[in-house]
Amino acid sequence: MVLQQDIMDFRTVLQIAPTSIQISHQDSILLLGSCFSQNIGERLQKYKFNCISNPFGTIFNPISISKLVGYACKNQPITEDELKFSQGVYVHPDFHSILSDVNANLALAKINHAIESTHHYIKKCTHLFITLGTAIAYKMNTTGQIVANCHKLPASSFQKVDVSISDGQEALEKMITQIREINPKVHIVFTVSPVRHIKDGIVENTKSKARLLCMIDEINRHDEGVSYFPAYDIMMDDLRDYRFYEADMIHPNVVAIDYIWGKFSGHYFANETLSLNTQIHKIQLASHHRPFNPQSEQHQSFIRQTLSEINAIKDRYEWLDFELETEMLNRS
Repeated sequence: MVLQQDIMDFRTVLQIAPTSIQISHQDSILLLGSCFSQNIGERLQKYKFNCISNPFGTIFNPISISKLVGYACKNQPITEDELKFSQGVYVHPDFHSILSDVNANLALAKINHAIESTHHYIKKCTHLFITLGTAIAYKMNTTGQIVANCHKLPASSFQKVDVSISDGQEALEKMITQIREINPKVHIVFTVSPVRHIKDGIVENTKSKARLLCMIDEINRHDEGVSYFPAYDIMMDDLRDYRFYEADMIHPNVVAIDYIWGKFSGHYFANETLSLNTQIHKIQLASHHRPFNPQSEQHQSFIRQTLSEINAIKDRYEWLDFELETEMLNRS
């Protein structure tokens, strides 16, 4: 006979240590790095936080992330002679292809606009999240510099390299110094992406993630203005199951991202912020509701009630924008 207290728990729930860092809807948040920054950024934007996510596109390795932040902190524009022509478009090795264009001047304008706008946002942001994706990178043979994106240039132009703990740490510490020169009050949070970079090999991916974790740990040991959110650890241990991955078995699926978002919310949001998120979510669901009979008194009453709830929230939080939801309700 098996007693209730003898039943095994087949899951390890990661308990995150409490933090004094609080994020509210009045804060300004910047997220940079791998696609995990995009995932969290989309949810912050959904709940109407003041947030910008990956203005330079998805960037994976710590050297390139540090270099991009350097461009932004110094508000350093690039010049046309730095562009490369690949696959019919003009690109820059330090920037993602979302900033490329068939026209060189437009590519240049996109990149320099991203640099300038990010510069101004770093100066005012309260929280900066940096998500490191991999410590495996590519070095351009002609310059000896690690690039953010190979842009389908000939493979012979690059050499695959492992970013060492010391090199990655040095680059990230330089980045932190540059950030604090223009915004000494910002709190920097590092995360490691749970996305598996197994195209380089499973063992190689594990070693890469380990180096990233060591870089962050070394910085955290002596910098109180830096902290770590364990997104990678939640995915690897708390959600240790392939049912939490997309069909490619590489990217976390919506269930996993929502679970990590829940951990993120519980860690950084006060009760008032969590309550406001619940109210915002309710209004968003209401604005997307499509009635069987739009002219019915029941639906019109539903619209009036929801609009009244929007006004009540805006009376308390006047900076929140419900223009889209109001327009959708008035059209329904």
